[in-house]
Amino acid sequence: MGFEFRIMASLAQGQRQHIAQLIAALPQAPRAPGAMPDTDVLLTDTGLYVCQYLRPEPWHGLEAVRDYFKAATIAHSVHDAEDEAM
Repeated sequence: MGFEFRIMASLAQGQRQHIAQLIAALPQAPRAPGAMPDTDVLLTDTGLYVCQYLRPEPWHGLEAVRDYFKAATIAHSVHDAEDEAM
């Protein structure tokens, strides 16, 4: 299990499509079969779910997505999923 985050944002359909393209274009580091990736990111109804397996930084490896949020002035908040579960 890694460090889990929820990046909450209200996204328009065009923004969701653009973010999905950015996620699909993320470089995939080669890894051994069965090994966990460095980062898992999923587009959800409420924004993004991010699991960082190596670092407790929600935007690590997702700079293009973070830059898009900033450029498009998308209001968002980052929550530690573990804190939400408590």
